[in-house]
Amino acid sequence: MDAFNHDPKMVEKVKVLLGEEGFEQTFAPIEEASGLPNAAYWSEDWLKLEQEHVFQKSWVFAGAEAEIPENGDMKPLSIGGAPLVIVRDQDGSVRALHNVCRHRGAKLVTKPCRKASFTCPYHAWNYGLNGKLRARPHFSGADQIDRFEDGGGPKLDLVEARCETWNGCIFVNVSGTAEPLLDWLRPMLNRTKNYDYSSIRWAGKIDFEVDANWKLVYENYMEGYHVFAVHPKLLKFAPMNVRWSGEWDDHVFYNDYIFPEIEEGRGDGLPHYPDLPEDDAKRGLWFLAFPHFAAEVFPDQFTLLVSYPIAPNKTREELHVFLIGEAATSDIYKEPREAVMKMWDDLNREDIGMLELLQEGRLSPAYDGGRLSPHWEDPTHQFGRRIVEKIIEA
Repeated sequence: MDAFNHDPKMVEKVKVLLGEEGFEQTFAPIEEASGLPNAAYWSEDWLKLEQEHVFQKSWVFAGAEAEIPENGDMKPLSIGGAPLVIVRDQDGSVRALHNVCRHRGAKLVTKPCRKASFTCPYHAWNYGLNGKLRARPHFSGADQIDRFEDGGGPKLDLVEARCETWNGCIFVNVSGTAEPLLDWLRPMLNRTKNYDYSSIRWAGKIDFEVDANWKLVYENYMEGYHVFAVHPKLLKFAPMNVRWSGEWDDHVFYNDYIFPEIEEGRGDGLPHYPDLPEDDAKRGLWFLAFPHFAAEVFPDQFTLLVSYPIAPNKTREELHVFLIGEAATSDIYKEPREAVMKMWDDLNREDIGMLELLQEGRLSPAYDGGRLSPHWEDPTHQFGRRIVEKIIEA
């Protein structure tokens, strides 16, 4: 902890929530450490700290550009507890706007839709797709409509959040203080220079509701220790003896393996990245750009697992699949494309049952964070430490 600048008041706040021993365990070496204390998985106060200090201050994946293909397409979501709406505006640009009317704070958009403008359901204030106020009826008196040619200014227009795109992926940084997006992605990009990401196209997504804490999703995602017990098909595809623990490269977790043969859902029946070297034709790589952008890279796909905390024991997951070129949409590849989606759906549902058991187990006063495997779980331990560091950094 002494290696970075921390806020002493926040340290004390964290110690109250996690306990002195739980706090110390966060920074202990893997041979002596345990996981985060139960409060980190059940406390509303702890989740508020994560939302504010982890999610709002980081880059967060907000969706695929293909989800909002036409001008006026909108996707509402919550990032760091803040209601936002991703919209393609009248000029075709992608924007992230705070999904709240500037008058009395009503939420504007409740489900994905296509509209020519935003209209508040409470008093019918109307905003353009760029967030600028256009009209407010009866505000200055009965039957009067205040109209605005170029918006109402910073006090009346919708508030915009920092938003950037990368190869069809939309990212939002609520605080506006995160590093440049490409710098944040750099550790992943440096390890995948042979993969032409400009060739990926969105093939679809699967939504999941999980009765477990969002951190358990990524703790499970990073460690391959559970594969032999939970994922029989995955174990056959990539046995335990081709797996290792992975490692952190700056703020990005990295792992990979060479699988013996390509199979349906992973490499077979779909086009591969253009000019991919032979060594990478049987390689699977996966990354976690802290805090939640989990990317799996196979020779024929770029698949994302992103989780959004709803409550300490409620998580919303989106699994997005990108394929190479026409494989994402062409009828020629319909069957192998469906095989990819089914493979990920089956695999993720095998994990969900385990995540919910882990969540329930963290109600037990007999559970003290467990004993972590130095061989498999050091990256998982570091994930918990990074969350605490992000909260207490000055």
